[in-house]
Amino acid sequence: MENEKKYSVIELAELLGVPRTTINDWLSKYSSYIDYAIQGKRRVYPESAVTVLKEISSLRNSGMSSADIEIELAKRHPVRAVPESPETAADSSTRENTGDRTTGSTAPASKSDLPAKENEFQLIARRQSEELGKMIGETFRDMAQRMEELERLHRAQGRRAKLWMAVAALILLLLLFGTFFGYHSHRQLLSVSRANTELKQETASANRQLQELQRQSVELIAGTEKFRSNIALLEKQLREQKAIFDRNIGTVRRDFEKAAAAHQSQLAAEKEKNAALLKMKDAELALEKEKFAAERLKFLRDIERMSSDNENIVRDLKRQMDQRNPDPGKQLPEDMK
Repeated sequence: MENEKKYSVIELAELLGVPRTTINDWLSKYSSYIDYAIQGKRRVYPESAVTVLKEISSLRNSGMSSADIEIELAKRHPVRAVPESPETAADSSTRENTGDRTTGSTAPASKSDLPAKENEFQLIARRQSEELGKMIGETFRDMAQRMEELERLHRAQGRRAKLWMAVAALILLLLLFGTFFGYHSHRQLLSVSRANTELKQETASANRQLQELQRQSVELIAGTEKFRSNIALLEKQLREQKAIFDRNIGTVRRDFEKAAAAHQSQLAAEKEKNAALLKMKDAELALEKEKFAAERLKFLRDIERMSSDNENIVRDLKRQMDQRNPDPGKQLPEDMK
């Protein structure tokens, strides 16, 4: 057993693959089932402690709460005895040395007395273990009942109840530890009593905090209802505004359709009027063309008549000149030719 490997907290954390803070938390919560030894000023843990820690890790991974893990460990492992600290061993050796110097005897106890003392010690230890087992069983039953109540409270209150469950579990664990270590010394009993008093105060504070959380939850629910009512009112107002907007859109659409129809009829009337004016202009243009053609024809006729009249005048003048100037050698003026 002396050659058995011992692990420090850091080595346990590396071996199990969990943070060091988690290992410290487990070693504190479940110390009743985890063996350890003192080397120098620090604790070291044997293979049995590694086995228990692996079981705790497996149970936590399966979704169990701290109280359920405590119950399972109580079923599987006995409650460990408190190892003698180096200071206690030193005091014992000091007392033995002092006794030896006082009596002046250095002879060891007889071999026949040792088995009797061992049997007596085993009997006392067995009785204490049985009484302690009964006490722990009752404590675990009470704890199980309280945990059932806490579970119901957890389902009812949700995340806010986790604080109460943690406080209750911590109280039960500390009470269990106080009960287990209570028979060793009156000093430890007083320490546990002080711890219980502080825990009661913390429990009262936790209860007040839980009540405050419940009050805030009620206020939050009331605020949620008010918010929902405001949302419903806003939706109603939006529906009313949408209906008014739809009516206005319908009115505007009808007015626009009426205006468009009136504009179309006005355009048709303007088109007909313009077509009539165009026909009238075409008739006037045709009439002007006819007048122009008639005037042109008359002008041409006048020109032809004037040309014939000029030719007759020229012939008359030529004839008259011929009659007045019988000399054929004399030429007519250039303008008379």
